[in-house]
Amino acid sequence: MTRDLTYDGLRGWLLIIIACNHLFGNFVTQFTRTPLGFVSAAEGFVFLSGFVAYLVYGRLAGDSKTMQHKIWRRCWVIYGFHLSAIVLCFSLVALFPMYIPQWSDFFNAANWFSNPIQSAMSATFLLEHPGFHDILILYLVPMVFLPFAIQALKQGKVWYIITASFLVWWLAQFVTAEFLAPPFSRVFNDITLNVSHFDPFAWQVYFYMGVVLSYLKFDKGHNFTFTPVVRVMLLSGVGFFFTVKHGYPQLMQPYYTGHGSASLLYQLNLLLSAYLIMLLMRRFSWFFTLRYPVFLGQHALPVFAFHCVVVYFLLPWSHAYTTAQWYWDLLICMCFAGLLALPAKLDQRWRKYRRKAHYKVTSMSRVNKSY
Repeated sequence: MTRDLTYDGLRGWLLIIIACNHLFGNFVTQFTRTPLGFVSAAEGFVFLSGFVAYLVYGRLAGDSKTMQHKIWRRCWVIYGFHLSAIVLCFSLVALFPMYIPQWSDFFNAANWFSNPIQSAMSATFLLEHPGFHDILILYLVPMVFLPFAIQALKQGKVWYIITASFLVWWLAQFVTAEFLAPPFSRVFNDITLNVSHFDPFAWQVYFYMGVVLSYLKFDKGHNFTFTPVVRVMLLSGVGFFFTVKHGYPQLMQPYYTGHGSASLLYQLNLLLSAYLIMLLMRRFSWFFTLRYPVFLGQHALPVFAFHCVVVYFLLPWSHAYTTAQWYWDLLICMCFAGLLALPAKLDQRWRKYRRKAHYKVTSMSRVNKSY
């Protein structure tokens, strides 16, 4: 399969934006936090993950067992990176105890200092979400069900997937994690239920939006080219959300809660934003194929997990600078973005090592068969 580097580049830019947003400076975030209205790079990351997931695994639908094996193996990899980032982060706190007050408050990680063993056990069941360690869960949960969605789409049952995803989203508005609080407190009596306000069963709708649009594009040949009138209407919608969010913030107040539950307003804003990004990718493909964001995007999982750990140590001391002067904010964001190359490079070397090892095993097997 020919790899489209624009998707890698877009994912790389989203990773850079997310990293900068998590430093909570006063200058850079004016341009990166919600540049197109209500939605942020996090929604875009989950949406793009679904879009690319169908592109990658949809071609394996002819062999359902192989497809399931590869998708669920990927789920285990995501789960492993998620848990490893959490364990590594809170193991290192022993070397930096001065961070405990900030981690307990701003990073919502007080459980780890009450009972780390119970917190670790809770994290294995995806019921412990300290700050920033929640986005990968939004990617992991819908990935588990992707094999069934791909098989349904290949059978032309696109409306089944849309309906099922919408029903799960609708139920998530009423069935929240708080229902787990009583049994949770009986099992883990030293800690409290600490889950993110990002509901993975609501946010799966973003993932499957990407899956369905990827199916329509690559299987059905839709290029999403509309008449000039429709195009103006769609782009005007982006302009409307941008104006309301940044020009009349008081009107935004009633919709803040919609962020964690993926409200219909956010869904519409995301679809319109995706259309705008698609047009930009077609017209300015060079921007989305720049070498560095492409490099990060090709190693997105370790890069994201790495950023989740580093931000715990970088944010507490950098915040005084990123909120003081614009140039400090810009400089520290650039340094953080540059630091993301480290896990990408390590992952690149690890992949090369595995390919060489696989090649050696395959070669030896062929030699043995020849005898």
